[in-house]
Amino acid sequence: MTRNPEAIALGFGAVSAALWSQREALELVLFKLVQERFVLTSGSTRWLGRADAEVRAAIGRLQGGEVIRAAEADALALTVGIPAGASLAELADAAPEPWHLVLTEHRTVLREVVREIEAVAAENRRLLKVGAGAIRETLDGLSRSISTYDGKGAAVSSHRGPILLDEQA
Repeated sequence: MTRNPEAIALGFGAVSAALWSQREALELVLFKLVQERFVLTSGSTRWLGRADAEVRAAIGRLQGGEVIRAAEADALALTVGIPAGASLAELADAAPEPWHLVLTEHRTVLREVVREIEAVAAENRRLLKVGAGAIRETLDGLSRSISTYDGKGAAVSSHRGPILLDEQA
Protein backbone atom coordinates (compact mmCIF):
# COMPACT_ATOMS: atom_id res chain seq x y z
CA MET A 1 0.00 0.00 0.00
CA THR A 2 1.57 3.24 -1.18
CA ARG A 3 0.78 6.47 0.64
CA ASN A 4 2.87 8.62 -1.70
CA PRO A 5 0.86 11.84 -2.35
CA GLU A 6 2.21 12.07 -5.88
CA ALA A 7 1.15 8.49 -6.67
CA ILE A 8 -2.26 9.15 -5.15
CA ALA A 9 -2.74 12.31 -7.26
CA LEU A 10 -1.67 10.42 -10.40
CA GLY A 11 -4.06 7.60 -9.54
CA PHE A 12 -7.02 9.95 -9.07
CA GLY A 13 -6.12 11.70 -12.32
CA ALA A 14 -6.03 8.38 -14.18
CA VAL A 15 -9.40 7.32 -12.75
CA SER A 16 -10.91 10.69 -13.59
CA ALA A 17 -9.64 10.45 -17.18
CA ALA A 18 -11.08 6.94 -17.48
CA LEU A 19 -14.41 8.21 -16.14
CA TRP A 20 -14.43 11.05 -18.69
CA SER A 21 -13.88 8.46 -21.40
CA GLN A 22 -16.76 6.39 -20.02
CA ARG A 23 -19.02 9.42 -19.95
CA GLU A 24 -18.23 10.07 -23.62
CA ALA A 25 -18.86 6.42 -24.47
CA LEU A 26 -22.20 6.46 -22.61
CA GLU A 27 -23.20 9.66 -24.42
CA LEU A 28 -22.36 7.93 -27.72
CA VAL A 29 -24.54 4.94 -26.79
CA LEU A 30 -27.38 7.32 -25.90
CA PHE A 31 -26.95 9.21 -29.18
CA LYS A 32 -26.99 5.98 -31.20
CA LEU A 33 -30.11 4.78 -29.36
CA VAL A 34 -31.85 8.09 -30.13
CA GLN A 35 -30.82 7.71 -33.78
CA GLU A 36 -32.26 4.20 -33.76
CA ARG A 37 -35.52 5.57 -32.33
CA PHE A 38 -35.70 8.11 -35.17
CA VAL A 39 -35.29 5.29 -37.67
CA LEU A 40 -38.04 3.32 -35.93
CA THR A 41 -40.47 6.24 -35.78
CA SER A 42 -39.80 7.37 -39.34
CA GLY A 43 -40.71 3.99 -40.77
CA SER A 44 -37.37 3.81 -42.61
CA THR A 45 -36.85 0.20 -41.68
CA ARG A 46 -34.25 -0.06 -44.42
CA TRP A 47 -31.79 1.61 -42.01
CA LEU A 48 -32.74 -0.35 -38.91
CA GLY A 49 -29.95 -2.91 -39.33
CA ARG A 50 -27.34 -0.19 -39.71
CA ALA A 51 -28.70 1.75 -36.72
CA ASP A 52 -28.59 -1.41 -34.61
CA ALA A 53 -25.01 -2.14 -35.71
CA GLU A 54 -24.00 1.38 -34.65
CA VAL A 55 -25.61 0.91 -31.23
CA ARG A 56 -23.72 -2.38 -30.83
CA ALA A 57 -20.42 -0.72 -31.84
CA ALA A 58 -20.98 2.07 -29.31
CA ILE A 59 -21.69 -0.52 -26.60
CA GLY A 60 -18.47 -2.31 -27.57
CA ARG A 61 -16.53 0.92 -27.10
CA LEU A 62 -18.18 1.39 -23.72
CA GLN A 63 -17.24 -2.14 -22.63
CA GLY A 64 -13.62 -1.59 -23.65
CA GLY A 65 -13.50 1.59 -21.57
CA GLU A 66 -15.03 -0.26 -18.63
CA VAL A 67 -12.05 -2.62 -18.52
CA ILE A 68 -9.64 0.33 -18.41
CA ARG A 69 -11.70 2.14 -15.77
CA ALA A 70 -11.85 -0.94 -13.58
CA ALA A 71 -8.08 -1.46 -13.79
CA GLU A 72 -7.36 2.19 -12.94
CA ALA A 73 -9.89 2.15 -10.08
CA ASP A 74 -8.45 -1.06 -8.61
CA ALA A 75 -4.92 0.35 -8.75
CA LEU A 76 -6.08 3.55 -7.06
CA ALA A 77 -8.02 1.65 -4.41
CA LEU A 78 -4.91 -0.26 -3.41
CA THR A 79 -2.88 2.97 -3.42
CA VAL A 80 -5.25 4.67 -0.97
CA GLY A 81 -5.64 1.58 1.19
CA ILE A 82 -9.09 0.26 0.30
CA PRO A 83 -9.88 -3.11 -1.31
CA ALA A 84 -9.72 -3.59 -5.07
CA GLY A 85 -13.18 -3.67 -6.59
CA ALA A 86 -14.30 -0.67 -4.54
CA SER A 87 -17.25 1.23 -5.95
CA LEU A 88 -16.96 4.76 -7.29
CA ALA A 89 -18.77 6.00 -4.17
CA GLU A 90 -16.22 4.22 -1.97
CA LEU A 91 -13.35 5.73 -3.96
CA ALA A 92 -14.92 9.18 -3.63
CA ASP A 93 -15.32 8.70 0.12
CA ALA A 94 -11.62 7.82 0.40
CA ALA A 95 -10.54 10.75 -1.78
CA PRO A 96 -9.14 14.05 -0.56
CA GLU A 97 -10.50 17.27 -2.06
CA PRO A 98 -10.76 18.15 -4.91
CA TRP A 99 -10.91 14.50 -5.97
CA HIS A 100 -13.89 13.72 -3.74
CA LEU A 101 -15.93 16.35 -5.58
CA VAL A 102 -14.63 15.26 -9.01
CA LEU A 103 -15.49 11.60 -8.45
CA THR A 104 -18.87 12.45 -6.94
CA GLU A 105 -19.75 14.58 -9.96
CA HIS A 106 -18.65 11.82 -12.34
CA ARG A 107 -20.83 9.36 -10.45
CA THR A 108 -23.86 11.66 -10.59
CA VAL A 109 -23.52 12.30 -14.33
CA LEU A 110 -22.85 8.64 -15.13
CA ARG A 111 -25.99 7.61 -13.27
CA GLU A 112 -28.09 10.24 -15.08
CA VAL A 113 -26.85 9.16 -18.51
CA VAL A 114 -27.47 5.49 -17.68
CA ARG A 115 -31.06 6.37 -16.67
CA GLU A 116 -31.54 8.17 -20.00
CA ILE A 117 -30.11 5.18 -21.88
CA GLU A 118 -32.47 2.81 -20.05
CA ALA A 119 -35.48 5.01 -20.91
CA VAL A 120 -34.59 5.32 -24.61
CA ALA A 121 -33.77 1.61 -24.88
CA ALA A 122 -37.12 0.73 -23.29
CA GLU A 123 -38.94 2.99 -25.75
CA ASN A 124 -37.04 1.44 -28.67
CA ARG A 125 -38.00 -2.05 -27.46
CA ARG A 126 -41.64 -0.93 -27.21
CA LEU A 127 -41.56 0.49 -30.74
CA LEU A 128 -39.98 -2.68 -32.08
CA LYS A 129 -42.61 -4.81 -30.33
CA VAL A 130 -45.44 -2.70 -31.73
CA GLY A 131 -43.90 -2.87 -35.22
CA ALA A 132 -43.45 -6.62 -35.01
CA GLY A 133 -47.07 -7.00 -33.89
CA ALA A 134 -48.30 -4.92 -36.84
CA ILE A 135 -46.25 -6.99 -39.27
CA ARG A 136 -47.55 -10.22 -37.73
CA GLU A 137 -51.17 -9.00 -38.04
CA THR A 138 -50.64 -7.99 -41.65
CA LEU A 139 -49.08 -11.32 -42.55
CA ASP A 140 -51.84 -13.21 -40.72
CA GLY A 141 -54.44 -11.27 -42.68
CA LEU A 142 -52.70 -11.98 -45.96
CA SER A 143 -52.44 -15.68 -45.33
CA ARG A 144 -56.15 -16.13 -44.53
CA SER A 145 -57.60 -15.25 -47.90
CA ILE A 146 -56.66 -13.06 -50.78
CA SER A 147 -59.09 -11.23 -52.99
CA THR A 148 -57.87 -10.91 -56.55
CA TYR A 149 -59.44 -10.53 -59.95
CA ASP A 150 -59.82 -13.18 -62.58
CA GLY A 151 -59.19 -12.69 -66.30
CA LYS A 152 -62.70 -11.25 -66.76
CA GLY A 153 -62.35 -8.68 -63.96
CA ALA A 154 -64.52 -10.50 -61.42
CA ALA A 155 -63.42 -10.56 -57.77
CA VAL A 156 -62.16 -13.96 -56.67
CA SER A 157 -61.21 -15.02 -53.14
CA SER A 158 -58.69 -17.76 -52.83
CA HIS A 159 -56.64 -19.42 -50.14
CA ARG A 160 -53.06 -19.37 -51.25
CA GLY A 161 -49.65 -20.35 -50.04
CA PRO A 162 -46.76 -17.95 -49.76
CA ILE A 163 -47.07 -14.45 -51.18
CA LEU A 164 -44.33 -12.20 -52.53
CA LEU A 165 -44.41 -8.80 -50.85
CA ASP A 166 -42.60 -5.71 -52.10
CA GLU A 167 -39.86 -4.99 -49.55
CA GLN A 168 -39.60 -1.28 -50.42
CA ALA A 169 -40.77 1.01 -47.63
